[in-house]
Amino acid sequence: MNGGTMAQRILASHTDATSVSPGEHVTVEPDWVLAHDLSAYPVKGRMAELGYDRIARPEAVVVVFDHHVPSSSDLITDHMNEVEDWIREQGVEHFYPAGSGICHNVLAEEGFSVPGALVLGADSHTTSHGAYGAYATGIGHTDCGEVLGSGRLWLRVPETRKLVVENALPEGTSAKDLGLAIMRRVTAKGAIYDAIEYHGEGIEALAMHERRTLSNLAVELGAVTGMVPPDDVTEAYVEGRARTDYEPVRPAPDARYAAEIRLDAAAVEPLLARPSQVDNVGTVAESAGTPVDQVFVGSCNNSSYEDLAAFARLLEGERVAAGTDLVVVPGSKRALLRLNEEGLSNAVVEAGGMISPPGCGPCFGAHGGILGEGDVCLGTMNRNFPGRMGPGEIYLGSPETAAATAIYGEITDPREVR
Repeated sequence: MNGGTMAQRILASHTDATSVSPGEHVTVEPDWVLAHDLSAYPVKGRMAELGYDRIARPEAVVVVFDHHVPSSSDLITDHMNEVEDWIREQGVEHFYPAGSGICHNVLAEEGFSVPGALVLGADSHTTSHGAYGAYATGIGHTDCGEVLGSGRLWLRVPETRKLVVENALPEGTSAKDLGLAIMRRVTAKGAIYDAIEYHGEGIEALAMHERRTLSNLAVELGAVTGMVPPDDVTEAYVEGRARTDYEPVRPAPDARYAAEIRLDAAAVEPLLARPSQVDNVGTVAESAGTPVDQVFVGSCNNSSYEDLAAFARLLEGERVAAGTDLVVVPGSKRALLRLNEEGLSNAVVEAGGMISPPGCGPCFGAHGGILGEGDVCLGTMNRNFPGRMGPGEIYLGSPETAAATAIYGEITDPREVR
C-alpha cells in the first residue's frame, strides 16, 4: 500500500483503490456494522424506505441492546421486541440482549475491535474503537439503512490531525483528565470531520481502556474518528480475543497531516468540563466545594472494569455524603462479574451507592438517575449538554474525581483522598 495516514490506509484497504486522498469520496465495505436498541428500530424503517428487504451481510452486523435497559415503558419494550424479531428473521447472529453492556464495551471485550478494521456504527461514540487501531465512525440512520441493505457505503476521506502527547500522566490523574486537557486545547469544534491520530509516549503509556476514553472523546472534538497506532499493548489485548484475522495498519513514514498538535501530559492535573459545554474545561480545584446532588459513574467513556475498580477502591471504607445520590452503571456484564468477584461492588453498595444493570444508564436521559430542576451532577460520561439528563447541570470528570466528590458531597480534588 502506498503512503498515507492511518485513516487513509484503512479506508483504502476497504476499497478497490491502492490509495485514497483527503476530500475524495470512496465506497467501502465495512468489517462490522453496529446498531443498538435506540438506533436499530428507526434504521429498520430506513432500510425498508430505501427499498431493501434483506440485510446484505448479516454476518457482519452486531446489535447490542444497551440504551433502554431495562425497558422504561411498554412502547420501548414493543420496539425492542420488534427489533429482536427482525434481526432473528434477517439472520443476524451477533446479538447481545439487555444486560450484556454498552455496545462499545461489548465490541471490544468480545473481540470485534481489532487493528485495521473498518467499523460503522449507528452511534456517535463508535469512534471508541479507534483505540484498537480501527477506523471507526458513527453514521446516521439513513446511512446505516443503506449499508445494511447494500453492504457498502460511501464516505469522504478526512484530513488527519496528528496529536502528540509527550511524557506520562502524573500521579493523581487519569485518561479522562488527559481527554479533557485535549478538549480544552482543541475545543468542541476544533477538528470537525477530521481524523485524529494519537501519538507519543504519553499515549503509549496508556492501557487499552484509557486509550478508549480518548478515542471515545474524539467525536466531542468534532472528529470523525480517533485512532491509536497499534502496538504491543494493543496486540496483548486482542490476542486470543480477536474474532477474525486482522492486519495492523500504521501510518506511513511519509504520511502528511493537516496539522500537528503537541501536549505535555506531565502538566495535566485533575480537570472538569463545567456546565454545559464539553470544552468549558477548568481544574477540579477551581470548582472545589460546589455541592452536588448526584454522582454518576458509567457511560461508554468511563465504565470499564478498570475505571470502576479505580473508583471503588477510593470509596472502600468510606460513606457517600448525606444528600448525594451515587449511581454506578457497569459498562458490561464482564465488568460487573469481575467487580463482584473482587468484592468491589460490595464496596460501592456498603458506602451507600446504587449499582444498576450494565448499560448506558442515565447518560442520555432516559432512565435510572434523571436530574431534577436545580440538581447538580458530577458524572464520568462524555457529554454535559443542557437537558441531557434532565433540567439539572452536569460536570464531567474522571472516576477518581467522582469518588472524591461522592465522599464529600461536593466537588473535590481526588488527590485529597488518595
